[in-house]
Amino acid sequence: MSEPLLKAIIQLFAIVAKEDEVTAQEREQIEAFLLDHLNKNAVNRYLKDFDTYCDSITSGPEVNNAEEQKRIKSICSHINTELTQKQKVVIILELMGIILADGHISEREDELVKTIGSEFNVSEEEISAINTFVVGKTPEELNLEQILIVDENSHSDKKFQHVSRKGLKGFIAILHLAQADAYFIKYIGTSDVFLNGVPLKSHKNVVLAIGSTIRTEKASPIYYGDVISQFMKSGDEKKISFEAKDISYKFKGGKLGLRNINIAEESGRLIGLMGASGAGKSTLLHVLNGTETPSEGAVLINGIDIHREEEKIKGVIGFVPQDDLLIEELTVYDNLYFAAKLCFDHLSGDEVDKLVIKTLNNLGLHETKDLKVGSPLDKTISGGQRKRLNIGLELLREPAVLFVDEPTSGLSSRDSENIMDLLKELSLKGKLIFVVIHQPSSDIFKMFDKLIILDTGGYQIYYGNPVEAVVYFKDTINMINSDEGECRECGNVNPEQIFNIIETRVINEYGNFTTERKISPEHWNQKYLENLKPTTVKTVEEKPESTLNIPNWAKQLYLFISRDFLSKLSNKQYLLINLLEAPLLAFVLAYLVRYHNTNNTITIDYLFSANLNIPAYLFMSVIVALFMGLTVSAEEIIRDRKILKRESFLHLSRSSYLMSKVFILFSLSAIQTFCFVLIGNYVLEIHGMLLSHWLILFSTSCLANMMGLNISSAFNSAVTIYILIPILLIPQLVLSGVVVRFDKLNPDLGNEGEVPLVGDFMASRWAFEAAMVAQFRDNEYERIFYPYEKVLAECDYKRIYYIPSLQTKLEYSFNNYRKTDSPQKQEKVKDALELLQSEINEELTFAGHDFDGANELTIEKFDSAVYRKTYNFLEVMRQFYSNRYNKADQARDKLIRTMTDTPEKREAFEEMKERYRNETIVEIVKNQNETHRIVEEDGKLIQKIYPIYNDPEPDHFFDYRSLFYVPTKHFAGMYIDTVHFNLIVIWFMSVIMGITLYYDLLRKFIRVLENTARKFKRSENP
Repeated sequence: MSEPLLKAIIQLFAIVAKEDEVTAQEREQIEAFLLDHLNKNAVNRYLKDFDTYCDSITSGPEVNNAEEQKRIKSICSHINTELTQKQKVVIILELMGIILADGHISEREDELVKTIGSEFNVSEEEISAINTFVVGKTPEELNLEQILIVDENSHSDKKFQHVSRKGLKGFIAILHLAQADAYFIKYIGTSDVFLNGVPLKSHKNVVLAIGSTIRTEKASPIYYGDVISQFMKSGDEKKISFEAKDISYKFKGGKLGLRNINIAEESGRLIGLMGASGAGKSTLLHVLNGTETPSEGAVLINGIDIHREEEKIKGVIGFVPQDDLLIEELTVYDNLYFAAKLCFDHLSGDEVDKLVIKTLNNLGLHETKDLKVGSPLDKTISGGQRKRLNIGLELLREPAVLFVDEPTSGLSSRDSENIMDLLKELSLKGKLIFVVIHQPSSDIFKMFDKLIILDTGGYQIYYGNPVEAVVYFKDTINMINSDEGECRECGNVNPEQIFNIIETRVINEYGNFTTERKISPEHWNQKYLENLKPTTVKTVEEKPESTLNIPNWAKQLYLFISRDFLSKLSNKQYLLINLLEAPLLAFVLAYLVRYHNTNNTITIDYLFSANLNIPAYLFMSVIVALFMGLTVSAEEIIRDRKILKRESFLHLSRSSYLMSKVFILFSLSAIQTFCFVLIGNYVLEIHGMLLSHWLILFSTSCLANMMGLNISSAFNSAVTIYILIPILLIPQLVLSGVVVRFDKLNPDLGNEGEVPLVGDFMASRWAFEAAMVAQFRDNEYERIFYPYEKVLAECDYKRIYYIPSLQTKLEYSFNNYRKTDSPQKQEKVKDALELLQSEINEELTFAGHDFDGANELTIEKFDSAVYRKTYNFLEVMRQFYSNRYNKADQARDKLIRTMTDTPEKREAFEEMKERYRNETIVEIVKNQNETHRIVEEDGKLIQKIYPIYNDPEPDHFFDYRSLFYVPTKHFAGMYIDTVHFNLIVIWFMSVIMGITLYYDLLRKFIRVLENTARKFKRSENP
């Protein structure tokens, strides 16, 4: 308090006292006020000032009321600028005491008080209440709703609040002034009454400070929380009973984290959870809020088990963890707005806006509403504002029970007090709030109505009034002044004193502290069970009320998409990187592979048809699509994990959240891959394939999105996720069929006749094959000639490779079938004849020729006649394919002649060929560099050359497997275009990834592995 302010207050006292003669009692009253605020040396000086002011004031009938009121207004105006409403009410109470010091209040004195009260903005109703409180000497004279009477009598038909205390001689009166949120106490009687350890003089009016304790000789203590709960009652409030019965919790490793915890509370209380590091405070909080399931015991809200009947308490519980649960890219307003929209579907946009603005005002955040929240390392709002905003996310929906984990951690003392003031205010409105607190100040410590203290190992060692905790632990170890819970002079409590007592170490013979504690956690727990009575609460029977009105699935999806879109839109760095990444990579990659030949000093113009690197570009574009899809999605869920933890209390739809992620990521992937294809194809002059290439890369990127979301959901660390990305990409490189050809892989992985099964699990295999087939077959040039070239390739293969191979088998069989008795030789001849019979049957089906010797191709029937008949048939087939080849060749040549019958057409034809047909792709898809163009495997002849023209021959109805680059795939009795089939496979993989994501199967699998490893480790180290 400044000196000018104190002098102004003294002048006010002088005006009131001088209304009549200044009595000794009035001077004593003023002296007592000064002693409360000054040291003894300064009191005399200000008493002299008081006397001087009194002498300067004219009293009696000649007083000019106008001048006096002007003087009062001037003094009050100065005081108004420096004192809070609560402090001004205290001054009025002192004024009333001064007036009443001589035993009566004159009409003039009453007018003065009302005038001063008016200047202080204190209502006449509260002035009247103060008057009644100061003057009243019996409970009957204090019959106001704003007053609480504590005595041993019973009272009926009285307006005042009442608390009974047997053994109290006289009564205690407590006045509550709602406007100033102030409490005043006085005692009239003959018992010894102590306020915070200091004797309370009879008839003396005293401020009842936060956390105060009132003790009497015989009656049980009266706590601050008991007092304010009487004034906070309302007729329509919904009661909550909260019970934790014999709660124990065992960690996954088998260690006990909590042991037989018992709690019984009701609405309107602020409960503190304290304990040493590792004592189980946060674990207890998570068990009490339903996040973790106890190993033993039950947590009940209004008799409902919160772990077994979650649906019945939906929206009743709120949780504010220690870490921020904010979307850093959104503004303060937007964070609250989306939280409100997800809670209250029944409110219109304007109503939600009003609710958010009201909450911002209550939190003191209105000025920051348009500021982006920012990260803790890149702050836009302060730490205290972040904490208030976190609490505001829960405050919006007003849960009946709120759990807050270390709200003051990392904050200044002022911010800490502001946060706790907010929580205390919520509890006074009827909420039940549990707070984990660490090293609270005295003022914060006294805000709690109850305190739960845990010791190392999860032992409960105290449950009761905070200030009484100091007394309890001091008394337990027989300390002197054990009955003093707080400082008599300043009223402060030192919470650290409690833990100093709990963790006192044994001193060795050298006077040094050892690591051994004097009293173990088990011993403290035993003392608690012996000395403190278990708390009980009446179980409320009615179902707890929830204010939630959760939107339906579609609205949730819309809100999640909107929130995520705004978040990404406001993150300029994120947008810049993800939108520029694709075109930049496309340009760099395309520029590097834009090969054109040079001959000494003569530079040949770039031609798409002559670029040897187009297959490499198509392959790398697939890898880039996988890379972009993985990196853009890998942190999506892990970044939201804390937010999801809070929103789990709302029981929102997981599928709508995941679908919002999928929608946003797929949209981003569509833009990225389109930009990539647009730039890359432009630089490399790939014409007419924009849509096909984009669809392939988009599908691949979407699958990568789903893979990224899965690992983002399964793992707890972003570092782990980014280590996994190369592990996921390397198999895509190796098993794509490009880096290592499928027929050159380890023979254990596959065979010559089809892509190995391990390759079918690689998206790169399906995407690259689709890109190559589409680029070769679906360009404007090849579409014209592909039907002819397919017939030519088939006939060429049959007459040059296939039929000669059959004839070789026939010759071998004829020369060896009866010329040896070797079983191995006979077995080879038998296999050769069976292969001949099988292949000839297939040829008969295709060509429609008759051949009655196929059934005689066995060792028992095979002779020279069958040999000649078979050989002649093969020659007929060779001729058949030659004729077919010639016919197709003539038709193609005729078409070419038509397209090139003029120089202009010839030039256009050559230009079209160079524009659309890449020779390196032609070489690869035709497999023309393959040494072994036909091979035998599993009793079949397998065509290795011309796969792009070779439709697969299935072994069964669902056989889809084939060689690489075939034009169609078989499945379920149908032949499906390879590009379409491969895209279907990629999207099918995405659907499978979506299912594993929704059910969190990867995370569950990892947990199984971790538990198995943990059990194995325990068995190794019993």
